[in-house]
Amino acid sequence: MPSHLKNTTRRAAVLGAVTIGVTAAAVSTVAAPASAAKVSVGPGAEIAVVAQKLGPHSANVNQCTLGFVATKPGGQKVGVTAGHCGKAGQQVAVKDLSGQAQLVVVGKVSRSTNPPTKKGADGRLMAGNPNIPDWATIDFVKGVPLSSSLGPVHPTKVAKAAVGDQVCHQGITTGWRCGKVVAVSGHRVLTDVILRPGDSGGPFVRKSDGAAVGIASTADKPDTSRGKEYSEFIDLGFVFGQAGGLTLAS
Repeated sequence: MPSHLKNTTRRAAVLGAVTIGVTAAAVSTVAAPASAAKVSVGPGAEIAVVAQKLGPHSANVNQCTLGFVATKPGGQKVGVTAGHCGKAGQQVAVKDLSGQAQLVVVGKVSRSTNPPTKKGADGRLMAGNPNIPDWATIDFVKGVPLSSSLGPVHPTKVAKAAVGDQVCHQGITTGWRCGKVVAVSGHRVLTDVILRPGDSGGPFVRKSDGAAVGIASTADKPDTSRGKEYSEFIDLGFVFGQAGGLTLAS
C-alpha cells in the first residue's frame, strides 16, 4: 500500500462558478452575532473560498469542507481545512440558513500551504506534487458562531491513526462515510473511504473513540474496474504543529 500512497494524486476540491444574485447566492458580511444572517460553522460544514471576484455580485469559488475548529496558543479560534482549497487572503463564505439563499462571508484564509494543482480531464483539481503538506487555516470574522461539534462529528481529542483503524469522514458531497486505514507514511494516511469533489478538508475521526485524526486531502479518480477506491488524509497533529501549535477547540 505505501506505493499506492505515492500515486494518490487527486485533490478532492471542486471549482465552481457561482452566480451571486437573485437566483443563486449573494455575498454579504457578518458584522456581529445580531446580524440577520444565520450560519452554521463547525466540523464538516460547507465552505466556499472566493477564488476570483467576477463583479460586485458574482465570483468563482472553491467549494470545500471545513475540517475542525481549533484554538491558537493566544486563544483565538480558527478553522482548519485543505490547503488546495484556497490561498492566504481569500475570503471564506458559508450558506445563509435564514432562507435568504445567499453566501455569507465569515472570514478569510490566513495561512495556506497552497500546494500546486492542475485541473484534470474529469474536472477535479489534481495535485502537481502530492508530497507537499496540504492544509490551511481560516481566521473568522468577530461574532461568527463557531461550534467544535456539528452533525455526526463530535471530536474528543487529537490522535494519530494507525493501520487497521476504523475511521469516518464527513464531507459536503458524500456525507458521513466510514472505512479503514490501510497505510501510513509520515503525515499522510491512506484509507478506503470514498471521497468526491467538495469533500476536501473535511474531518476524519476514529470510530472507536471519536478522536480527530486528520483532514481530507486527495482521492482516486473513480474506477469501477478495480473495485476499490482510496483516499488520503493529512494527520491532524502534524497540521496543528505546522500551523503554530494549535489545539482542538472545545
